[in-house]
Amino acid sequence: MNRGFTLFVLTLFCLPSLVYGQKEAEADTLRTHNLEDFVVTVRRLQRPLKLSPIATQVIDGKRMAGLGYGSIETLLRQQTAGLNVQKAAFGNELNLQGLDARHVTLLLDGERMAGDMAGNIDFERLNIHSIDRIEIVKGASSTIYGSRASTGAVVDFITKKSRQPLEIDAGMRWGQMNELNFPDASPKDFLWMFEKNADRPNLQAWLSMGAHLGSFTSQTDAWYGTSDAYNIYQAGDDAKVYTREANPFLPSDTTILSDLKRPVMGVEGSEHLTLSQKVYFEPSDRFKAMVYGNLFQMNQYDGYQNLAFTQSEDYTVGGRVSWSFRDWFTLSAALHADFYTRYKRHEIRDERKMVYASRILRPRLSLTSTYFTGHALTLGVEHPSDELTSDRFAGKGSREMLSRALSETEAYLQDEWTLSDRWLLNLGLRTSYTGHFGFAWMPALAGKFSPDEHWSFRAVYAKGYRAPSIKELFFNWDHLGIFMIRGDEFMRPERNDYVSIGAEYSDTRFFVSGALYGNFYRNKIEGVWKIYDMQYNFEYRNLSFQRILGCEILARWQPSDSWTLNASYSYADISRTNGLRLNPTSPHAATASVRYAWRKGKNYRLSASLSASVMGAKSYDIQDRLRLPGEQFSHEAYFRIHLPAYFISDLSVTQVFFDKVKVTLGVDNLTDYIPSTIGSGLTAFNVPATPGRRFFVQIETSIDRLLGFD
Repeated sequence: MNRGFTLFVLTLFCLPSLVYGQKEAEADTLRTHNLEDFVVTVRRLQRPLKLSPIATQVIDGKRMAGLGYGSIETLLRQQTAGLNVQKAAFGNELNLQGLDARHVTLLLDGERMAGDMAGNIDFERLNIHSIDRIEIVKGASSTIYGSRASTGAVVDFITKKSRQPLEIDAGMRWGQMNELNFPDASPKDFLWMFEKNADRPNLQAWLSMGAHLGSFTSQTDAWYGTSDAYNIYQAGDDAKVYTREANPFLPSDTTILSDLKRPVMGVEGSEHLTLSQKVYFEPSDRFKAMVYGNLFQMNQYDGYQNLAFTQSEDYTVGGRVSWSFRDWFTLSAALHADFYTRYKRHEIRDERKMVYASRILRPRLSLTSTYFTGHALTLGVEHPSDELTSDRFAGKGSREMLSRALSETEAYLQDEWTLSDRWLLNLGLRTSYTGHFGFAWMPALAGKFSPDEHWSFRAVYAKGYRAPSIKELFFNWDHLGIFMIRGDEFMRPERNDYVSIGAEYSDTRFFVSGALYGNFYRNKIEGVWKIYDMQYNFEYRNLSFQRILGCEILARWQPSDSWTLNASYSYADISRTNGLRLNPTSPHAATASVRYAWRKGKNYRLSASLSASVMGAKSYDIQDRLRLPGEQFSHEAYFRIHLPAYFISDLSVTQVFFDKVKVTLGVDNLTDYIPSTIGSGLTAFNVPATPGRRFFVQIETSIDRLLGFD
């Protein structure tokens, strides 16, 4: 489809707005436009966002899904500068403020998710249509959520809870295929099942049911989706650039072109199902309880014709209860368990073999009190334990399944101290004890000063600590003789000091905030590519020191009830290690969006949204061996990967009829960005894996309103 046809279709889609006459202001303005409406729970204490001493970004997940975002990855990329989640050859890759997923704690309703590979979870587990909001705390400023969150950041996906006697919402989304791999496929083909799986349609369907009756509330969410596999092709020859900066023995920068054509980067297609059930029992304000369970199943189909595909399953169960003895004293207990398993399954025979299993168990007990005037105290203890079973511990050439386990005992104390109407302090202390690494403590101090109703100033200092994970300690995996992933049983915990200062201004139409931060690591745990005996190795090791300096700016302007503009910018400067760039982070990132909305009476609403994200160019060094002409022996050398900047934008136009049916037409990747390079050597892990411009149609309906229950 050419651009002219695209504009023609969008124009036809907007025509109904022209026959309704004069524009009227939309009454249901986005909640993200009013900071007072949001309540932050990232500290397990509810407080209006504007009054929080810890800077927290909140994204209205339900509204973002209504704008046509088809995945959590796209939503985060387009709405948060410096936070990048993208498809890669082996799954998903996350980066935030120069930190990968091992330093970013991802939570679902405040609980960790099992099944992370290299720190990255299956983002298909996150049903975008069940998300009420996403809370993002950047930097080591969260005392409540564990030592894993103390060195990086927290991203908490909070699911919705029905507040109506009956709510039933359903929807479907169809998108263009990424790539038709087998146009002549036939059921008579021997590889028919493989061909069909690789070319599954891009479809999503979801159903959300909520009911509130007396003391009981039930929330049920289901999401099914499929997508097709596709390939990313490199435009030119593969090249390795050996800079003199990283290789002082070279007389000048040297570039070596490969004699072989760069292999394509395959991105897996998938078929996934997510089911979740929550039941609340709240007979009074003094006693509240809830139980929950989640089921996730996913098949991932690659482009290799080996009659096998990857199958993942996850089961999550848990419960929480809180009892308020007095108005000022509450006791809470929680138990969370997550069981994730990955298999290799035969495409024709009903056979599968387990290749990976992850188990998380997290009991927690906490006390909250407001007995002392101006103080909101939280005291808690928890004992999280992880267990992994995999063939990636056994060593070269072995496929033996082995298990490794780690556990911690953690206690924390936090005080939110309201000194006056202008001053608010957050003092926290977390301790961690493990049998392997001993005792550690992590203090944190955050302050907020508000001289008037418009201005706020914040400052944060925190010490962070993170013990190595099971993978970082014990991985010893040879991938088909191509590369190895190695852990280090003698690795030490990483520690860091985090400082941040920021200011914000807000009124009914305009909001802007800015922050400067510094993150100073000792013994930072990093994954580094090395080469031995002409084989690449991805090694986890301690870096003696690394510092990250950066700034962030967020702005929102609502010049009228119909128009809303958002923008953000993030900059991160990461120190080098012995003159080498080892962190694959882009220094610059930005997002922007504009939304127009109006309505005619109660029966029709129209909105259009254009969002964009920019990721700056990035360069980093990979170890290699290089032999100069005339020399007998090779040198340890480093080649530099340079990945160019990219710009991705999305467009959606939505119509709502009688407040019951919503129809959205949109374009993902409007500017048709396709990466021109995959990387160099073995590295293809930091390229946005997009197939180009794709169109979609999304239809949603409120079944309870159609049936007259509103």
